Amino acid sequence: DKRMRFFILFAFLFSCALSSPLNQRAIFEWDEHRKQVPDDWVLIGPSDQEEQITLTFAVKQQNTDKLLQIFEEVSDPRHPNYGRHLTTQQVHDLLAPKPSDLQTLRSFIRSFNATPIAMTPNSDFIEVSTTIQIAEKMLQIQYYNFQHKVNKKVSVNRAPYGPYSLPLMFSKSIDFVSPTIRFPTIRAPFKIINSTSSPMALVNTPAHLRKLYSVDDTVGKAQNNSQAVTAFIGQYFHADDLAEFFRLLFSEGVGQKITTKGDEPTGLTAGTEAMLDAEYIMALGSNISTEFWGFSGKAPDNPDNEPFLKWLELVSNTTDDVVPKLFSTSYGEDEDTTTVDYSSRINIEFQKAGVRGISLLFASGDSGAAGDKQDCKNGQFVPMWPVGSPYVTGVGGTEGGDPEETAISLSSGGFSNRYPRPSWQSDAVANYLSTAANLPSTSLFNSSGRGFPDISAQATGFIVVCNLIPLPGVAGTSCASPTASGVISLLNDLRLQQGKSTLGFLNPLIYQNLDSFNDVTKGSNHGCPSHLKGFPASKGWDAVTGVGTPNYQKLAKVVLSLP
Repeated sequence: DKRMRFFILFAFLFSCALSSPLNQRAIFEWDEHRKQVPDDWVLIGPSDQEEQITLTFAVKQQNTDKLLQIFEEVSDPRHPNYGRHLTTQQVHDLLAPKPSDLQTLRSFIRSFNATPIAMTPNSDFIEVSTTIQIAEKMLQIQYYNFQHKVNKKVSVNRAPYGPYSLPLMFSKSIDFVSPTIRFPTIRAPFKIINSTSSPMALVNTPAHLRKLYSVDDTVGKAQNNSQAVTAFIGQYFHADDLAEFFRLLFSEGVGQKITTKGDEPTGLTAGTEAMLDAEYIMALGSNISTEFWGFSGKAPDNPDNEPFLKWLELVSNTTDDVVPKLFSTSYGEDEDTTTVDYSSRINIEFQKAGVRGISLLFASGDSGAAGDKQDCKNGQFVPMWPVGSPYVTGVGGTEGGDPEETAISLSSGGFSNRYPRPSWQSDAVANYLSTAANLPSTSLFNSSGRGFPDISAQATGFIVVCNLIPLPGVAGTSCASPTASGVISLLNDLRLQQGKSTLGFLNPLIYQNLDSFNDVTKGSNHGCPSHLKGFPASKGWDAVTGVGTPNYQKLAKVVLSLP
């Protein structure tokens, strides 16, 4: 494409013109092998110089090694410090950046007649709202406007064609600046209509799911329990849809409300993804205070920003008495689409939540062992992010259940190429790799990497009320994450009723209690191309369904026995 080549050349010349040997710069997040522009974004042209953009500077934190140590101790049921979570103030005090780093950054921002704003109590995220023109001068880079190929209402300003930089003095004090080179991922729930496979063609009503996972008529009772779902870029919540869902499918929920947070949780048209998450976390985690956290990325009255970061900033900013004890998120992308600098810092943000006793669950994705585009990369399977992070709980997908569940082929699962296998899953994954039948060739995956998902739940045959219309046949791990999350919220509820801590980071607990989950031993996810098999389900943990689906009654006994 001639226009694309012209813009790349222009960006290169632009950055060269701004550079000076007398003003050495530190380059951030650049990997020449990384795909610059994802296939589902179309270049429109150079960004409007007067358009507003909100830059987030991730300032390097101190004592991250100590944070990780505490995270591991308070999350391990076998450790004396299990459940002894930190307060948000203790977390901010522990990780506070060096005052000199903050002072230097603020002076730099002010030199452009811009105003630095602390987004967290300890200023580990600093934001500045400015024009594209000023942002380009700050970072010595060229921004362009891109439109999403499918959702043409969504456009973003990004600078993917060359490395962004800051004066050399920031090389050791800034983790990254956003939005710059990263593009948001926009997914829709995978949809299957009128599945003919039997007995897989079950309709997953709230009543059926509650029976399947031994929840039955259990509801929340603890006054201080809460749960939340997240949504990004045009996935809007409608209260009328939730009320209609309860009226049609879960009468026990009639009258229950949801609280909205974020910069744009509601809009003209409800999103299927958004309503799926809200309806099913409330159907399983019934009578528990629920919130919908929605972030736009770019609203009409707001400048361009990074919505995933906005969510993590708000978690960090929300006090312990009101922050949700659990978040279910159906966001994800190929692991290699994020830079190491970015994902490493986000991992610290995940740990910050865990040490406060907050559980983070992520849908594993709907591309089997392949990438988001159903492809292999360099002849290998493609792990997903953030579900491949060692600091969150990944939720894969199942189908059937009469008499037993099987793995659903769309369920993303596999092994991280970036993060080594954590100790809490070491035995379970080693067992899988040594005993499972029909494993793919080890040349296709990193057998020493963090295995995902961790658990699973039903991922097909859901009915979602969206814009007052009941939509049948909705499928994907976006169904599984809120379903499993509702069950976990009920376990939190039991502990809170007893005056105990919330469960926080779940994975050590999960892998120490394999027999409290419904083991899924049949089926597999698909490989690439999609007619080939990926990873098989197997006894114990596997790279499609994790350790299996939750059994509430068994897990209730476990969590009540813990300190």
